[in-house]
Amino acid sequence: MTQEQFPGWLPAQIAKHYGFPLSEYTGKGQSIAIISLGGKINMDELATDFKAMRISMPNISVKSQPGISQRQDGMATGETHLDVEVIGALCPDADITIYRGVNPTGFASAIQHAVDDRCNVISISWGGPEQAKAPDMEAALQNAREQGITVTVASGDSGSSDERDSNGVPIPAPGNVAQVDYPASNPNVLACGGTELVLQNGQHTEWVWNNTNTSRKGGAGGGGVSRLFGVPDYQANAGIKIPSVNDGSTGRVVPDVAGLAAAGDWNIFESDQGELIGGTSAVAPLWASLIALINEGRAQQGKAALGFVNDKLYALAAQGGLFNDVVNGNNSIAENYPGYEATAGFDACSGWGTPIGAKIVKALLAAD
Repeated sequence: MTQEQFPGWLPAQIAKHYGFPLSEYTGKGQSIAIISLGGKINMDELATDFKAMRISMPNISVKSQPGISQRQDGMATGETHLDVEVIGALCPDADITIYRGVNPTGFASAIQHAVDDRCNVISISWGGPEQAKAPDMEAALQNAREQGITVTVASGDSGSSDERDSNGVPIPAPGNVAQVDYPASNPNVLACGGTELVLQNGQHTEWVWNNTNTSRKGGAGGGGVSRLFGVPDYQANAGIKIPSVNDGSTGRVVPDVAGLAAAGDWNIFESDQGELIGGTSAVAPLWASLIALINEGRAQQGKAALGFVNDKLYALAAQGGLFNDVVNGNNSIAENYPGYEATAGFDACSGWGTPIGAKIVKALLAAD
């Protein structure tokens, strides 16, 4: 018998679950960018929310593009609260900047602003189904890679279809095809997928996050094979060649890594009220925080920041031992809908799996 668990953990408890070195590193000297296309953040409210988590308010600033409308200012801020509270809890001594872009036209320019400011890590929890490469987005992400900046991106919360209705429930894509999320599919980013906790024979294990076939009717972790990008060298060198369930073609596989994402796994605060939340939007800042902590350790050793991390991470992951392998579940949004199954090793639902913090930190601290 299996039963899904929704622990409602605070960000620090999630990090402890994965063995992050929170007692050794605090993000000191690191600059972390959060891209936001949502509403205006009330900094006094945010300070109250950190107090509710029993955490001092980190050094947080906001840089907003000109042209953001009053309508956008009044939009929901839960997405940004999640990102900033995760990073602020795990990297309390980092400099955290929220880059607000005009929704949706200012997405790429908000990323480029963070690149121009030379942030060490950029966390992105926004995206949409692959349609066509956006030249300005492609340029911004290429610039990030060239400037030695790690970019973590949520892989989406709508399973293999990457489409949802107005209530956020995954629905079939046009043509009943499988799709991946963009810009998570861009080869210059670390794409972050989702898992859930399941109690099985008295033991907690992680499965692919998929609540679409349950009474909860929630989301599912995005993942699959890109239709826009070919197989990048770091996946080819690791022997990864997963065929698309649509037509058997190969391409950049999403996600690269994963973390807890089911709605109810995470507990954050908004307007001084606890809120159970989830989504791969939580996993991108989780991984951004881990990269920042490692960068702090590398700086202490006189080494450069990790920058584009996929090459190093894939080479190390292929040797084994750095990840909790997720071998159960799938990201299909309905019975017989095309999707991807979890398998031993790398797969198109959870990538390499979820982090074994101490081992990943040790390996990446030692990397050139």
